[in-house]
Amino acid sequence: MINLRYHIVSIAAVFLALAIGLALGSTFVDSVLVSNLESRVDQLQADTQDAIDRSAQAEAVRDEALAARDEALASVEGARSERFEVEDLVRPYLPQGRLSDTMTLVVAAETVDPATVAAIRDRISATETQLGGVLWLSDDLRLDDETVRTEIAEAYSLAGSSRAAVQRALRFLVPQALFRPAEAGSGATADVGAITDAGALDGFSRGFSSVPRTRTALTVLRDLGLVSHDGTGAVALHLLGGEGLRLVVVTDAAAAGLNEDFVFELLRAIADEGHDGTGVVVEVPAVGAASAAYGAVTARVQSDPLLWNSFSTVDQVHTFSGDLALLVALTKLPDVTHYSSSVVSHGLGPP
Repeated sequence: MINLRYHIVSIAAVFLALAIGLALGSTFVDSVLVSNLESRVDQLQADTQDAIDRSAQAEAVRDEALAARDEALASVEGARSERFEVEDLVRPYLPQGRLSDTMTLVVAAETVDPATVAAIRDRISATETQLGGVLWLSDDLRLDDETVRTEIAEAYSLAGSSRAAVQRALRFLVPQALFRPAEAGSGATADVGAITDAGALDGFSRGFSSVPRTRTALTVLRDLGLVSHDGTGAVALHLLGGEGLRLVVVTDAAAAGLNEDFVFELLRAIADEGHDGTGVVVEVPAVGAASAAYGAVTARVQSDPLLWNSFSTVDQVHTFSGDLALLVALTKLPDVTHYSSSVVSHGLGPP
């Protein structure tokens, strides 16, 4: 016989166990869920704060960039304004077509820094003048070496190779090649005879009938290695010359011997032939030399009345005022002017 009380107790026990199990299970699950949710909330809060911090940093960087931009714009505007002021100041001095009928040859001693000469050449090439290139002068043109003198005498068919004879020949032939190439030697036999020992200068004293047109007094010196011509983008050496030629003679105190024995002698010969007001003597600092030596070239020109009245002078061409002074001196030729850094801004406009 089935005991009803036993079944009731059993059923009650099952439901009690189920209730206890549900209670325990829900408590454990609720604890894990709460823990997970709290962890996620903390992470979200941390991420939010990090995002806020990064946003603040980005805004700070943006503000700095905007401030830098504004400063740069102000600087550009200031520079533009200053440039306009400078242009207004120097415009009256600029070439502005006044060199259009000229050819300009840079003549430089080999001691001079090539970068300095290149800068001068670039400045000249930016004007309307026809660029004649750069004629580099070897120190052997001092004529101290008897072998050099003999080679020159043979090349020009001189009767002798004495220092005086070679110097006199160069004083005649080089200016002639520079300023009267079409007339070189024509009808000048008597003059040549007066300045050389025998007056026999191959074809140079009797016109060019027996001399190739590509051979001039300058190309002879080039072939002897006494000069070199940097004629890239410029007039070829044998085509250089004419009444419209302008010389920019660049030298330094390190070339004192070459200056005295050749450069200044050449300039005197040019002036003696009536071609004064055709060049500018530019003194640059000697490479590696004491600053005390600077100024010797312009001082030498100033001490010679013929040179002082025949050729303009400029120094400190690496400065703005010196660079401008060179252009001004070129445009004013044949009027001779002397610009010095000892005068504030080379005397160009207000200081």
